[in-house]
Amino acid sequence: MVIGIALLLLAPAAIFLLPNFVANSIYFKTGSWFIFVSGGVYLVYTVAFLLLIAAFFVLFIMYMNKKSILISLGLIVLAGVSFYIASLNYTMLSDDRITYRPLLSFQSHSYAWGEVDEAVYKSVPADDGKSEFDFKFKDDVTLTLTVNRLFMKFLSPIENRLSHEGVEMDKILIPKKE
Repeated sequence: MVIGIALLLLAPAAIFLLPNFVANSIYFKTGSWFIFVSGGVYLVYTVAFLLLIAAFFVLFIMYMNKKSILISLGLIVLAGVSFYIASLNYTMLSDDRITYRPLLSFQSHSYAWGEVDEAVYKSVPADDGKSEFDFKFKDDVTLTLTVNRLFMKFLSPIENRLSHEGVEMDKILIPKKE
């Protein structure tokens, strides 16, 4: 019970910090600028923590009998699978390429900066939604990244790298909705 309550109290901070920490620990290489994770990863981490917390509460509620131990082990395995699936998602910007693996996918995609055909930055007022940055590659695949404060630190290096490759970045300013 104590472990379940401790996890319940620590989960919000862990869900906020763990995805980026895990992605940067696993995928960061020399020449990488930063590793980003998508918003859906936080939901998968939340599910994993809920399964883990439920496993400990099941043990307490069912008085640690054989059935409760089996149910708890099943929940722990499901939590582990959820953590594994969440750890697969990342987007890495580096000196020479853009590499990403979408959420719930086992296939990684990698493109050199020279393969970027178009780059579009859509700036949306904060009250109206989230700004986005789209990379369209020469094979018509589009990678959309949500712009946040962390991403804004890399906007200038991205623009410099794209201009070095001869790709103009389009900036679209969307007016505030009334």
